Amino acid sequence: MAQRSGTVWGTLDPFVEGGPVLGRKVANEGFLRALLEADPFAGYDFFLPDKGSGKALASFIEAACPGVRGKVSILPRTALPVRLARTAYGCFHLSDCLTSQGFLAAARNRLARDVFPITGVTHSLSYARYGPAFAQHVWAGTTPRDCIVATSRAGAAVVREELAVLGEFLRAPVPRVEVVPLGVWCREFAIPPVGPVPALPVATGSVATVSADKTVFLVPGRISPYSKMDLLPLLRAFQRLRKGGTDLAGVCLVLAGSPDEGAALPGTLTNLAANIGLELAVVRCPDDAAKKALLHRADVVVSLADNPQETFGLTLLEAAAVGKPVIASDYDGYRDLVLHGRTGLLVPTLDGGAVDDVSLLAPLLYDSAYHLWLAQDVAVDVGMLAGFLRRMLRPEVRREMGDMARIHAVNFDWSAVIDGYLELWDRLAAQPAPEPGQGVSRHPLSMDYGRVFAGYPARRLCEGDLLEATELGQAVYRRRDFPVVYAGIEERVDLELMRRVLVWTRRPLAWSALRERAAGEDRLAATVMWMVKGDLLRVAAPEGAQPYFS
Repeated sequence: MAQRSGTVWGTLDPFVEGGPVLGRKVANEGFLRALLEADPFAGYDFFLPDKGSGKALASFIEAACPGVRGKVSILPRTALPVRLARTAYGCFHLSDCLTSQGFLAAARNRLARDVFPITGVTHSLSYARYGPAFAQHVWAGTTPRDCIVATSRAGAAVVREELAVLGEFLRAPVPRVEVVPLGVWCREFAIPPVGPVPALPVATGSVATVSADKTVFLVPGRISPYSKMDLLPLLRAFQRLRKGGTDLAGVCLVLAGSPDEGAALPGTLTNLAANIGLELAVVRCPDDAAKKALLHRADVVVSLADNPQETFGLTLLEAAAVGKPVIASDYDGYRDLVLHGRTGLLVPTLDGGAVDDVSLLAPLLYDSAYHLWLAQDVAVDVGMLAGFLRRMLRPEVRREMGDMARIHAVNFDWSAVIDGYLELWDRLAAQPAPEPGQGVSRHPLSMDYGRVFAGYPARRLCEGDLLEATELGQAVYRRRDFPVVYAGIEERVDLELMRRVLVWTRRPLAWSALRERAAGEDRLAATVMWMVKGDLLRVAAPEGAQPYFS
């Protein structure tokens, strides 16, 4: 793949996280691996907030893409100003558009040698606290090279609507919104796991081994009506099948995911399934190997998302990569992934739309509370769902749709998805933008410390203040003593500039004259104040003014 004109790719995020397996984490790691495998840039700069995330990233690169480790730089965030000024960046991409994308644009506008594109990807979009997070994008410094990447058409519509509301209120430009889906590594799902399929522990703690002749309907993902989907409609649909004369003795429903902590829902679902004569097994928190084994054992994958926390539907892509047909709700990004009647079946959904009270109270409630309210306002067509379940009991239907799903999944392989990003970054780079250093860089949501805290010190350094090297300063210049440099300040002060200042101030020199001598030195003020603080310089007020520092 061609290099991007020798430019460097940058980010503020590690794209690698520990903890429980979540769709966001899987997607971010998949993106990073795809980018580094394609290796289209001359280098990759990661400006990270702490050393721990840097170690995790380094371990990931060593394991997944060791061939590019020599091109990867893992840097502290404090290195950002210097690198922006010196490096030709092709783009910056963030693993979440709601963390710092707008503030990064402000730093780029003032400091960078090029006005490079900045993109950030969406994940969940429904949290009440995200309103202020979206507001960072709506300000005078937004350029046509700034873009929010939505993973689905439905997600893009949400983002555009939120930006439109904020744009009208704040009367400021908004970034563009483009759709690039998440991906899946088809090659990792295509090969069945070696060895027997693991036994499936049920909610009661016993073990049920699903026999090979049973038709398995697998529901992957969180077992929660608060954050993923309500499974009661699915059980009601099976109940309709039973009442309609369908024998469920050859069917097993498997729920594979993490239930809400302390929730009794799995037990409730198991009891309800028993009452309708349906075998139900629960696999709590399956790891990656177990998830793949379950997908290969399944005959049909079912996901009836009804919660706005869901945006894309990575599990549907994984099912397609394994060659499994799906029954999914016609909701959010799911409709981008399922070809109805060809790779699976989409169950119609309906909402009431009367949720103004939820919008009012959501900022005052726990996330689980208002998400439950929103999800309970969305219904799937239980009757049609029952008909789809009946249709999937036919082996020839499952086989035909599964074969088509495997073919369709190739369109979402990470190797294809990363090409979409490269094309997007090229298009953004061709958009008009202010000249480097000329764009608006005062972000209205960032704290203006110089202005806001002006009243804290007794006074500020003035034009006529005289600066003179102290005895300690002269000793430091002659290398007979050494300044104390705290970790983290080295990107803020310039030690070489310090030595020149000590030469210039062997005799008292006005602050205005010192600035003329050091014209173009961005770190002069910070270096001088650090020197005053460390007793390398003394400050004397102009003649006739009240004495300040002795």
